Amino acid sequence: MPLGVQRRPMHAGVLLAGWVLLLVLIPSTLVVGPLGAAGSPAQLLGLLAGVWWLAAQLDRSRATLSPGEPTRTAMAVFAVAMIGSYLAATTRPIEAIELSAADRGLLVVLSWWSVTLLTTDGLVSRQGLDDLLRLLTTVTGIVAALGLVQFVTGLAIVDQISIPGLSANGSLVGLIDRNGMARVAGTSSHPIEFGVLLAMVLPVALHYASVDTHRRRWRRYTPVVLICAALPVTMSRSALLAVAVVLAVLFPLWSARKRIAALVAVGIGLMAVYVAVPGLLGTMLRLFTDISDDGSAQSRTDSYALALEFISRDPWWGRGLSTFLPTYRILDNQYLGSLIEGGVIGTTALVTLLVVAIWQSGRMSRRLPDPGDRGLARALMATVAAAALSCATFDAFGFPQVAGTLFFAIGCIGALRRHARSYGDLDVPDRGAGRSLQRPVPAAQPG
Repeated sequence: MPLGVQRRPMHAGVLLAGWVLLLVLIPSTLVVGPLGAAGSPAQLLGLLAGVWWLAAQLDRSRATLSPGEPTRTAMAVFAVAMIGSYLAATTRPIEAIELSAADRGLLVVLSWWSVTLLTTDGLVSRQGLDDLLRLLTTVTGIVAALGLVQFVTGLAIVDQISIPGLSANGSLVGLIDRNGMARVAGTSSHPIEFGVLLAMVLPVALHYASVDTHRRRWRRYTPVVLICAALPVTMSRSALLAVAVVLAVLFPLWSARKRIAALVAVGIGLMAVYVAVPGLLGTMLRLFTDISDDGSAQSRTDSYALALEFISRDPWWGRGLSTFLPTYRILDNQYLGSLIEGGVIGTTALVTLLVVAIWQSGRMSRRLPDPGDRGLARALMATVAAAALSCATFDAFGFPQVAGTLFFAIGCIGALRRHARSYGDLDVPDRGAGRSLQRPVPAAQPG
């Protein structure tokens, strides 16, 4: 554990809490004007997190990080690959608009990296990790409620928000029409981002609703109900697929009784949607049955030939970080976009990071003695798995809430693993998901 962070335990947690609030509650399109997409309040606070983490490391008596965390290492490899892609852009003939986009992209990557590092190393207590994730579920429940209000009233609401020093980097949508029905966006820049964000936070909300038995039931389950109610009105295929991934990851850990309760809840929810919003279920079903005639789906498949042409020009490092501008083509596929901008090296680093995060969290969900820790590990695994799938269905890194939540979740996986190692929990044999053992009490430290 970084000694510098130990001496100032409150600062890292407070900074990360502020980052969560800014990421989710401030509309995604509000930024510091001159910085464009890199100038959102959350992105800037993320860069400050990197300064804090680095200062903590310089304050250590040892220069090396110990113990090593696989997610931290994988994140470093990904960041270095993105920096290499940025250098590839700046060392070739490049237009000013692409160079400016590459500069912004580099700042965004550094912000993601910083949040992951500070989350992994800056939380001195296991309680601090829980507090941050509870905060994430609470604020996501708030924006889910905002989305429901948008759907019922037909008002964007976010277009009335004005924050001194911030300007809109695009339209403050709130609502988009799809097949005659309003799609809500909450504080996100698009309903797809909003839906995927809700799906990513859902497993964490379910976890704390289950384990926080010291809190009143309505307080525990309110974020879950709000998130589940808001998900259908985003009318996003990506969100629905992400929810399917979440359930597929969580079901093996749940008891038979909990699985039945979940299926009953899904059935009741579908009936409630059918009664409350006639036509919504049919619209959601047609998102998949009429996919061959859907313009957005056709745009995705039509992009493959163009993408392959760009990839063949710069296969290893790509054409450069963030240089394939939306005005050229909207690919709606982050992996394809990563191949164009970061090449094989950058895309391999991205996939490796996702695989390491899912593998580490899955391993902890089987090996940790404490059932609450196992449940949290599996919830974070579901969050990252949902994001990994969504990267194939839309350009996830172009949406700050989804991308930020992904890298924050990866940092949380590293933090959970670090605290588990401090108890020796990962040194025990695989105990499976069904055993419930108490965490050993750590020996008292001198002084």
